[in-house]
Amino acid sequence: MSALIIGGDKVQTIIKGLRNKGFNEIKHISGRKPCEKVITSLLKLDKYDIILVLTDYVNHCLCTNLKNKTCKCKNCNVIYCKRSWPLIEEKLTSFSLEV
Repeated sequence: MSALIIGGDKVQTIIKGLRNKGFNEIKHISGRKPCEKVITSLLKLDKYDIILVLTDYVNHCLCTNLKNKTCKCKNCNVIYCKRSWPLIEEKLTSFSLEV
């Protein structure tokens, strides 16, 4: 399974937790640096099984663009959460993914 993490700078704990849950392809973008390929990542949302948005570490414009894009994408599973592995793990169980 694959996951895209948007937001946050230090996400090693989250990546480790996702790997333990069976996610083998994990991409992280901080969502704050202008040099990152944020637009390219938003265009390829369909290729990820889950999109994790760390709401306390992402800019407002990116969050709005993501919401607009996911409204058009029927297969996108998006989790909006703070950077806390217990909260993320709790929200992961609410999805019908085989995690």
